[in-house]
Amino acid sequence: MRIAHVLTYVSADGAYGGPLAVMVAQCRELAARGHHVEVFAGWDGVATLEIPGVTVHLFRIFRAVPMGFSGLVSPALFRELTGRARQFDVLHVHLSRDLIAAPTVLATLLRKRSPRVYLQTHGMVKPDARPKARVFDLAIRPILRRSTSVLALTTADADRVAAVAKGGVSIVELPNGVPAQEHGRTGTENGAGVPEVLFLARLQPRKRVQLFAEAAALLLAEGLKARFAIVGPDEGDLAELRRFVDSRGLADAIVYEGAIPPGTAPDRLRSADVYVLPSLNEPFPMTVLEAMSVGVPTVISATCLIAERLREHEAVVLFDGGAAALAEAIRGLLVDPVARQALGERARTVAERYFTAGAVVDLLEHYYSMGRDQLRTDERQLARDGVGER
Repeated sequence: MRIAHVLTYVSADGAYGGPLAVMVAQCRELAARGHHVEVFAGWDGVATLEIPGVTVHLFRIFRAVPMGFSGLVSPALFRELTGRARQFDVLHVHLSRDLIAAPTVLATLLRKRSPRVYLQTHGMVKPDARPKARVFDLAIRPILRRSTSVLALTTADADRVAAVAKGGVSIVELPNGVPAQEHGRTGTENGAGVPEVLFLARLQPRKRVQLFAEAAALLLAEGLKARFAIVGPDEGDLAELRRFVDSRGLADAIVYEGAIPPGTAPDRLRSADVYVLPSLNEPFPMTVLEAMSVGVPTVISATCLIAERLREHEAVVLFDGGAAALAEAIRGLLVDPVARQALGERARTVAERYFTAGAVVDLLEHYYSMGRDQLRTDERQLARDGVGER
């Protein structure tokens, strides 16, 4: 098959991290199976993106309105892809409420002949009462309805997409998956030094880096020896983080390292002893899967939409509450190296069994080969069979 993937943004700081990581894993596996795969993405003019076997087209972006990712535009991407859309069998769009992916796919869908269009929203398209979202949904709603199908992460994600579409949309489930990792972690258990606890995510309110810092301060005040590293692009929370750390004299123990390039998260994760993602309502976090795949013990919020599934497999530690609850979860792993190692080994086993890129692409190939009417029937069958292990 000839397959085109569309992504809003690729940048040197990896700010569009989760959807980018998902797309790279899918495209790499699709190309390895002999498909012709091309990527069309907005670009900051600095980042590099290479995917084995995949042709990558990067187009400069411009900020049309001050609305974060939503306000970015790329006229060159729009012209190129709408002009070439008929050359592809499948158009796979990683869709959010933005001015890059949404107008491009809408223009393609409105043509008399278009490829089969699959939308993957990564939990980003959900009911939102803000005026900005309501305006965007004037375009998002017909996109959802006209597409061949929407690929939802979980049943909860599917319900949210359906609520935005308000009927007439085909939805099937597609979990996230990560490539198999050849090498395990290289944290302090394989060397010298105090254990490292890592936060790797964007610095914005939903990710709760401030909660991570507060938990770290509680543990350090107890006399616990550890290094707390914070990695990710600043999206507004860095100034508050620095004020908090400086006010407590913890700059040597709670360290902000900045952002890292796209595709390097697994390497950074495997050098940590514990990974913490305190995000609220995280749909299907790729960094958690990446940490599990390299055997890093991981702590996540109980509000994560796959928290219960991971808890059933004893693959992560959950916390529910504020800084004290998070500190307790981290403490349990730091003071017990045996439990830490056992959790990491279980996590890696679970990742290899349930969250591989290969299993995801098995489903993708199945969906890509089907029409809208077939997928509606298939969607009901998947629900009966429990495909994707919801």
